[in-house]
Amino acid sequence: MKANFKNMSGTKDDEMRPEYDFTQGVRNIHAYRFSKLSSDEALILGYWQGKGFTVTGFSKRELRDMKTPDFLLARNGQEIALCEVKSYQRDAWLEEQMKQVAPGELAGGLRNDPIYNRISHSIHTAVQQFSSVNADHSRLNFLVLVNHDTSARYKDLVSVLTGYWDPLGGDFDRTHLQFSEGRIREDKKQIDLCVWLEIRKDGTLGRDHLFFPNPDTRVEVCGILDIDPEKVRDIPPAA
Repeated sequence: MKANFKNMSGTKDDEMRPEYDFTQGVRNIHAYRFSKLSSDEALILGYWQGKGFTVTGFSKRELRDMKTPDFLLARNGQEIALCEVKSYQRDAWLEEQMKQVAPGELAGGLRNDPIYNRISHSIHTAVQQFSSVNADHSRLNFLVLVNHDTSARYKDLVSVLTGYWDPLGGDFDRTHLQFSEGRIREDKKQIDLCVWLEIRKDGTLGRDHLFFPNPDTRVEVCGILDIDPEKVRDIPPAA
């Protein structure tokens, strides 16, 4: 399976609305959901609205009975995609280690980089959420990863999805196969668009990076987002 990647410029300031538009939701259903949005979810709601989507949520019953994705994305009254938002906060492991030692003592040590496990876990759990309401994959599945961790990069996502060290830089060493060909081997095929978004120091959205794990829907998703599919870079399969 080929993976596909596209760099996009950051969201322009005039695309972000000072107040998010909840008027197109269903009264007393989506208002409940939107009242409980996290700050990252609110940013992503504005991100999709800036791209011309009507953004709604799930009903209280659906939220109570099943673990659903965060949003439904629609245009012209037609549901197009589900969206799940996952956030990566700054890794405070070393700081916590330092709190546990006396002044002058060494802290820290060697450990596996946690970001790869966090990304693969996000993909796995998101697919479970998508499947709960979209088992037949009749709507597209969009996963948005919001990054606050300065030690994590979008290249980490590319490595996890492809199994290569740095395919965007021409390094195809198979260093991450335990992730790409592990428990997300089948999961990643269920995600039609993965968006990696950086958060600036002022809390606004920075540059977005788009990845298309499902080659069968790449052209469709590009059309929806007004992207020329010929400009999307192909990455050969790791296995």
